[in-house]
This record gives sequence, C-alpha cells and structure tokens, in this order.
Amino acid sequence: MARRGAGGKFILSAGEIGAYTVCPEAWRLQKVERVKPAYSETVREGEEAHAEWARTYDKGVLLARDAKIFLFLLLAATFLVVILTALT
Repeated sequence: MARRGAGGKFILSAGEIGAYTVCPEAWRLQKVERVKPAYSETVREGEEAHAEWARTYDKGVLLARDAKIFLFLLLAATFLVVILTALT
C-alpha cells in the first residue's frame, strides 16, 4: 500500500505499480479490500512441480560438487603415487 515519505508525498513500490498496471481490479481487491486470492488445484500442482524441480536441481548441484571433489582427490592420489614411485 502507498506510504507517505519524509516530504509527505505518497511512495509506491515498483511491484505495486506493476501489479496495478497488469490488473487494476486485482490490485484493488488485494490492497484496498484485503481479499485473499483463492488458489485453484492447478496452482497447487504448479507449486508442487516447482518445489520438486528445486529439490532435483539442488541434488544435481551437490552431485556436481561431490564429483569435482572426488576427481580432485583422485588426481592428487595419482600425483602422489607417481612422485613416490619416482623417488624410490
């Protein structure tokens, strides 16, 4: 909702202006009338799909990190074996 700034002027956030531009009636219902939107089943399914994607993505990031650590340790062990073999 609009707030008054130090100079007494109203201040609107960019998000509020964008929401009003897209749909003034939805903005009025949400900001003025304080009506909560009713979510449909497809919205719930979409939220679940996004959550599942995020979990899968997080697992992939961790797997890639673990693979890099494993490769580094393998190369370090190989280097140590080569160095120790050359010294004996």
